[in-house]
Amino acid sequence: MQADAQKKDRIEVLPIEEDPFFARDLEQMARANNYRRWQFEMVAPHVRGAVLEVGGGIGNFTPELARLASSVISLEPNADCHRQLVEKTRSLPNVTVYNITAEALDEKIGADYAADTVVCMNVLEHLKDDEAAVRAFSRRLKPGGVLVLLIPGVQWLFGEIDQRLGHYRRYSRPSARALMEKVGLTPVKIRYFNFIGLWGWFWNARVTRRISQSDAQILVFDKFIVPWQSRLEAVLPPPIGQSLLVVARKG
Repeated sequence: MQADAQKKDRIEVLPIEEDPFFARDLEQMARANNYRRWQFEMVAPHVRGAVLEVGGGIGNFTPELARLASSVISLEPNADCHRQLVEKTRSLPNVTVYNITAEALDEKIGADYAADTVVCMNVLEHLKDDEAAVRAFSRRLKPGGVLVLLIPGVQWLFGEIDQRLGHYRRYSRPSARALMEKVGLTPVKIRYFNFIGLWGWFWNARVTRRISQSDAQILVFDKFIVPWQSRLEAVLPPPIGQSLLVVARKG
């Protein structure tokens, strides 16, 4: 019983706006340059005009979004991440940053604001009511605008790392499609990516039951696997993967 209690304490999840582990994870992944570039390449073709970024983190993607967009409003609830995001975007005149949660969007951003693109990269899984969140994002889209999501794939991968990161769930292609259609958005593209990463996550989450990602694993994956895997998957999308790209249109 004592061991179980210690284990529960060890994986206690804090709100994303308070959790320093969340910021450390983003910093860890920021060093995976090839993987970060690959993720952005998945999103970039769908980005245009006025962009609302939900979950700017430490700015791993915000400067790249700013180069494609006419303007970017970036929301980040974690105080430490927000500080780094402000520093990283200080010289970008078309970026505005707010230290708020996705749930507080309507309280801070005027009702007349509408985006051409809402980008939400590795954030939706952190929101308890994902349906309400996606409805809120949809309300902020112009007719014909698109919601672009990167979300974790395959629910049976869910483990202690997910819990520690504050994830409520992982997604399948059918569950992502159902969510988009439920809120009235039309799915344009739903595809898995990162087939090899799926098995690395499985090893960590289900076999060794790690509670954090390994710097060494990330380094090897980023340097030796991502460069050729990203090119291969561009030609042959995998039937399953660690992550999902979801693009859905309003109207």
